[in-house]
Amino acid sequence: MGIITISRLLGAGETAVAPALAARLGWDVADLSILNRESEITGLSINRALRWDEHDPSLLERLHGQGQEFAAFLKSSRQVMRELAEKGNVIVIGRGGNILLRGHPDTIHVRLIADLPFRIRRVMEVRWISEQPAREAVIKNDDNGSLFYKNVFRADPNDPLLYDLVLRTDILGIPRIVDILAGIFERPIVPLSTP
Repeated sequence: MGIITISRLLGAGETAVAPALAARLGWDVADLSILNRESEITGLSINRALRWDEHDPSLLERLHGQGQEFAAFLKSSRQVMRELAEKGNVIVIGRGGNILLRGHPDTIHVRLIADLPFRIRRVMEVRWISEQPAREAVIKNDDNGSLFYKNVFRADPNDPLLYDLVLRTDILGIPRIVDILAGIFERPIVPLSTP
């Protein structure tokens, strides 16, 4: 039984890596299903849950009482991560999985990165949009992700010490990354002793 958390820069290839890796290992992918479960736990509509997904409420939102809704959403995130950990054999995409599942046995935390031109091209392909909207989406996602991690987890998502592996999809390619990650779980895991 194992878990792989994938943190990513938008456009770094998680939409290709996760399904290919899940198919090879016979595992599930938890991405939007996490959001659905959070919505179910909190009683929020999917649209309201989507509003808080990887988002930190602004001061204005906090002043209007939406901070409590956000707190309930975060609590549900922790519960969903515990449920996924108990189930195992799952690839968790984003949503602070690398923080919320830190220290869980048989879990590998991965960060997918790539240079900006590669990421813009991937977003253009996946979302069928032109270059300027893709560039804006990538930059906005980077900014939002950094703020979310900083304000919610008191961490920097670009800190390599939050991950067991940081892999460049623009250099290694999707098939090789799938091979690397699958290889970890296709061979028996020998626990490492801590220094």
